[in-house]
Amino acid sequence: MTRPGIREFALLFLLALMWGSSFTFIKIGVDAYSPLMVAAGRLAVGALVVWGFALMRKSALPKGRRAWVSIFFIALLGNAAPFFLISYGETHIDAGLAAILMSVVPLTTVVLAHFVTDDEKLSTGKALGVLLGTVGVIVLVGPETLSGLGGGLFYQLAVLIAAVCYAIASLVARNLRNQPRVGSSAMILTFAAGMLAPFSLIVDPPWQMAWDMDGFLSILYLGIFPTGIAMFLILYLIARAGASFVVFNNYLVPAVGVVVSFFVLQEIPQPTSVIALGIILAGIAVSQVRFGRKRAIHNGDDKADRGPGTPTGGADKAK
Repeated sequence: MTRPGIREFALLFLLALMWGSSFTFIKIGVDAYSPLMVAAGRLAVGALVVWGFALMRKSALPKGRRAWVSIFFIALLGNAAPFFLISYGETHIDAGLAAILMSVVPLTTVVLAHFVTDDEKLSTGKALGVLLGTVGVIVLVGPETLSGLGGGLFYQLAVLIAAVCYAIASLVARNLRNQPRVGSSAMILTFAAGMLAPFSLIVDPPWQMAWDMDGFLSILYLGIFPTGIAMFLILYLIARAGASFVVFNNYLVPAVGVVVSFFVLQEIPQPTSVIALGIILAGIAVSQVRFGRKRAIHNGDDKADRGPGTPTGGADKAK
């Protein structure tokens, strides 16, 4: 692992651009096809892309019952379920709003990690971060929506549930730390595609849908870039610069999502959305702060605290 340089920061921004733009292309996709078909299509394309990387690198497959069980649950909770839920949510909410709602993933991960891990308990900073994130979500969806008066509540909840799925998958992915990353990613996307494809063929047969070039290209883009190539990029960055470096994506993705949706879809974010985004990002920043702790010194070397890790949705995360 090396200190991040210009290449690593450039690739980090490219990764954020891919993930942030995914919300816009999901919106284009669901305007033409069903949410189920968009999710299943991008997973199938993404699986083919990652299998290409796996074959080129001659990557081994994961070994052991625990690894395969983990792959199944990551495929379900980190890919199949959230991909469908986000697509479903965007049938009625803006792409930019979906991107901001998904920014709660790292804070959700912090809360869940406290209950299911021994080494990632809630600290003062994390608790304050979660509190700020909660306030941000309330500002984002609006008191009238929370009271049931807003028509978009159900669809916003679908995206928030997807965020919880990503958070759970990130914790399950800890079981794959010693497994071949590319081979594991290929199997995760294959399992996820296999989970949704049968339902798509039965519930929304593609041959019964009207052909739409924009929708088709959007699914192709989602599969190749935010799902397939992004998976390979995050594995590369984790190996080169570490998971704590990749955590910075949590600051970039929602902002990129809002900007891309503005330029491509002409979606103008509401003032409350911008305020909420600022509050949530502040919460993520505060959650990284260690209050009242000094860096331990061992044999004259600083021992840096380990960050909470990056949320996952493949071997790590693909939106």
